[in-house]
Amino acid sequence: MQREEKQLEASLDALLSQVADLKNSLGSFICKLENEYGRLTWPSVLDSFALLSGQLNTLNKVLKHEKTPLFRNQVIIPLVLSPDRDEDLMRQTEGRVPVFSHEVVPDHLRTKPDPEVEEQEKQLTTDAARIGADAAQKQIQSLNKMCSNLLEKISKEERESESGGKMPSGIKTNIKSASMHPYQR
Repeated sequence: MQREEKQLEASLDALLSQVADLKNSLGSFICKLENEYGRLTWPSVLDSFALLSGQLNTLNKVLKHEKTPLFRNQVIIPLVLSPDRDEDLMRQTEGRVPVFSHEVVPDHLRTKPDPEVEEQEKQLTTDAARIGADAAQKQIQSLNKMCSNLLEKISKEERESESGGKMPSGIKTNIKSASMHPYQR
């Protein structure tokens, strides 16, 4: 019994460490979005997403590791419910949960999604099943074509903006013809 408890405690420590790293990265990314949105570059955003993705994958590996006990087999029972504000709970949850009362326990210890979310998920699954493979493939191709066209327009605009603003077409032609060797065409 003690071995299982130690294994559970070690797994929880590893899990808490991974979640803390993920939380810090997410917080810094949100801060970057809020404060540096004017100077933010696409590669910087992609780097942040890559970091978050890697941390989520690591967290998944920790959860799926063979030595990690199954957390779904663990039961959480609230020992104390109080309608009064709990400062210790506030500190532990960083101000997100002020009280642990009969009203909030079902929301915080829920194992299933909200009924509205569950209904939406069921509806989306039904709609997805109704679409045939050919229709789905056509929709995918259409979406890919739209994305390609959009990316092409964006890259064209970036190339134009990088050239220092638009030049009159006559100047472009003269520059282009002057830069070409007369025997190369």
